[in-house]
Formats: sequence, structure tokens, C-alpha cells
Amino acid sequence: MSGTVTASSFGSEEQITEDLFTPEYKRLKARNPAPDLSTVVDLDHYTSTGETVISRNPIRCCDLKPVAGLRPCQEWKVFQFRNYPGLIVIKNPFIDGYQRYWVHRCLESFPSDKDNVTNLTALGDNSSQDLWQQFVHKKCETFDKHDPLRKLRWTTLGYHYNWTTKEYSEDNKATFPLDVSCLSQYFAACLGFTHYRAEAAIVNYYHLDSTLAGHTDHSEVDHSAPLFSISFGQTAIFLLGGSSKSVKPMSVFLRSGDVCVMSGECRLAYHAVPKILAPTSEEPLLSAFSLRHIDKHGLYDSITSTSSNCGLHGERKNVNSENSFKAVASNADKPAGISDSCSTDCVRSTQSHIGQSHIGHLENAEIAHRATEDEANPMNNNGNQKCKEDAGCFNDYRDNIEKVNSEIEEVVAALDFHPFHVYLKSSRINLNIRQVLPPGVTRLQDKSRLQSLNNSCDFSSESLCARLIKRNIQRVSECKMPESGTDVSEGDRCVSDVVQESEETADVYSGIDDTKKIKMNDSAS
Repeated sequence: MSGTVTASSFGSEEQITEDLFTPEYKRLKARNPAPDLSTVVDLDHYTSTGETVISRNPIRCCDLKPVAGLRPCQEWKVFQFRNYPGLIVIKNPFIDGYQRYWVHRCLESFPSDKDNVTNLTALGDNSSQDLWQQFVHKKCETFDKHDPLRKLRWTTLGYHYNWTTKEYSEDNKATFPLDVSCLSQYFAACLGFTHYRAEAAIVNYYHLDSTLAGHTDHSEVDHSAPLFSISFGQTAIFLLGGSSKSVKPMSVFLRSGDVCVMSGECRLAYHAVPKILAPTSEEPLLSAFSLRHIDKHGLYDSITSTSSNCGLHGERKNVNSENSFKAVASNADKPAGISDSCSTDCVRSTQSHIGQSHIGHLENAEIAHRATEDEANPMNNNGNQKCKEDAGCFNDYRDNIEKVNSEIEEVVAALDFHPFHVYLKSSRINLNIRQVLPPGVTRLQDKSRLQSLNNSCDFSSESLCARLIKRNIQRVSECKMPESGTDVSEGDRCVSDVVQESEETADVYSGIDDTKKIKMNDSAS
């Protein structure tokens, strides 16, 4: 798997590590001549190649209502890979038509929100807030390479990533979108990551000539949480290596709707996107975005006529989800999307109307999920803890999922998707979602201290030190942190004490000779 050669230098031998990642990246990136893609794993036409080890259904770890537009999880095709532990690919779990909502959010809502940062606003150019509307107004049938919208390369959500310092800051963040949080948390729950919390996201906009060079995502404080990467639009080649470029990489096609998860050993692996494939007649986008199964006008009318009395939605001339979600985020004391005057009966009435298209599917999925046993999950490496045993770990999800689902249904039914389809005919959108902080911590503290909590021991080993630090990470998750405010609190002091103890443990351990370390580790096993 790794490339190491031995060379003789002045009578002595030294090891030279060979870069296996970059040559493969350059090979796949080439245009003339076009590269041979026969080695790229195609999960749509999967046959065992010796590298793919399982294709299993995920097991739901929590009793959660599914996000609108997702197929029941027992129908998902989930792949893991023998030589790349921690890489998980969920083949398009979206019901046809529901990718529309997420494309709308990524292209229209997120870049226009002044609280988010784009590659343009980062340079003082606020034009990204109007680029989409300008494109729609022109009623283009093609996405010209000179169109101003092509200047939009990325948008950041939540904790805004600083591309210069490669860090996050408490002084540079926005409220994280509730719908994106619910979507990623539901994926996490189905895969067994019971303490996952979405705190930052990067939306990347690719075109047919776009690439993404090899890199690792290591700026987050917590590296134990998975990364979720969701593709919309044209097919990409995803290249994954290891912790160094000496590891032989593998490549896989990621198509519209596919969810790529980097966890465990591959969380810090080198990865890249060497190519976006030009569309072919064999891979039309139309089916993934088709609304043939939905009575569009009937669905939209039933939602608005019923829910307007509940305060869920008012009259809607422009489809824009951001303001309603911000209202929910600022009113966390009551269930999201339900006003003080909105009765349970009214909510049930709304659901009965929506049910003609999707609520029935959601309820059936819940029943199927509850019937599945946790211990059958081959991917649940997080202790198989049911969320009901973890106080509050999905409270935000439960409070907000009704509102999120109603919003998804309404947008999908009302959206004029034609300009989005024009854009996607030559483009790909990637929504990359990540957790920044360790469980239980709600604000960035002194980063060097938190990093020491994660990195003072080699977590890949079973050393006594590693186990002690892991225990302290669990203690951090038990520290009670306030949801807002900047005053030093009991929770802050708790985290500080645990981190200090971890540093002292690592210092003591580093001063012990290797022989004694082995004895300590053996006795602790």
C-alpha cells in the first residue's frame, strides 16, 4: 500500500518515501490524452474487485423522524472499503426530486446570506449576494464560461474557515443552518455516530474544468467526528489516499446525491478531486431531479392553505428558506416552526395534507428503523448507544425536524428548477459538513490546549496514555457548557481542568523510557 525505496548514500542506506498520490492525481486530471478510467471504482455497477468489502444497510441508532426526501435507510446502498477503513459511501439516498431543495439552498440561499462568507465577500466583493438572481433574470439556456456566476467558488457556513491561517475562530462564525444540521445529523445517527454535531460547512462550486488538489482536512479541533460530503450535479472522480502521500490511492465515481463519509483512519487522509466528468447520454441529471411522483400544485396548495393558520409559513412569493430558519434558531425554547397559537391538531392537519406525497413514507421509515437492532450494525463503532440513553444528544434535531421537513416540502413543490438545471448541466456542487469541537464543548477555547487534548498521545495505539486521554475526552463531553455568552462559566473551568490534567498526563508519560512504557501498557491491558 505504501511506496518506500532504499537508496545508498556514501556507504549508508536511507529510506526514501515515494509519492504515490500525486502521480495518480495528475494522471486522472489529464485531458489530452484522456486518462483510462477503468480503475475507478463504479458503485453503480459494483462487482467485487477485492477492495470493496461490504455493501450493507446502515442501522439507525436513534428513534428519529427522517429528513424529508430521504429514502428509508434500510433501502440505502452503503459501501465500505477494505484497504481504506473509515471511508463510507452512501449511494444517492434521496428520493427523486428532493435534491432540488439542497441545490436551491447551495446556489440561491447560502451565497446571498450576508452572514455567510464566499470567496468574493472575503475579498470585499459583495456581488455574490446578487449573482444568482442576475443569472435567473437573464433566462439563460446555457451556463457560459464568462458568466459572472462562475466567479463563485465557495461559501462557508457556521464557523467560517480562514483559508489563510487554516483555522476557525470564535469571532468569525454565523448561526449554522438548521436544515443542513438535521440532514448531516440524521446521516450520522444512521451510521452510529451518536454524538455528531454539525458546526461548519464549505459549499464548493465545480465546473467541468475544475479540480481540487490533494490535501487533508485537519483544522477542526475534534478529529474523531466524521466529515460528510454530499454531491449534487455532474459526476466527480474522488481520489483517496492515506495519512501520507506514500499510500497508494484509490478512486471512485461520486454521482449526484452520493454521500461520502470520511471517518476513523481516513478522517485525516489525503484526498482530491482530479476531474469533473462531462455529461453523457447514459447519465442524465433529469431523473434525479424529476418530480414525476409529486402532484406539484396540489401539494403546494395544501401546505400553504393549512400551515399559514399555524404560523408555519406565510404568503410566499420568493422561495428563500434562510429567514425562516434563522427565526427558529433564535427561538430555541419552543419546538421549531410552531407558533404559540399553533395547536397540535393544526400541526396534525398540516401533516395529513403533506402525507399524500411524503409523510407516509416518513412514518413507514420510522417503523422500519425502530424494528432494526443496533448490534447488527457493522459500521457502528461508537458503542451502539441509543440516543434515548444519551440525554439531549438529539434534542435540537427533534425540536426542529418538523419545521425543516415542512420547509423542504414547500420549496420542492414551489421551486422553478429550470435555471438550476441549466447551471448543473456543466457543474457540480459539493456540500462538505463537519464538526469542529469535541462533544460537550460549545465554544472554541484556547486552541493549543484543546489540540493537546486530541494530539498529546498516539490515539492509533492502545497505550495507557492514549486510554487516559480518551477517558478525559469523555469527561469533557460531560462538562456543562452554556449555549451562549462569553463569561467564564463552570463548564469552561471544567474543560480547562480536564485539558490541564491531560497535558500533565502526557508530560509524565513522555518522560518514561520505552521499557517502562511497555510494562505499563501491558499491565493496563
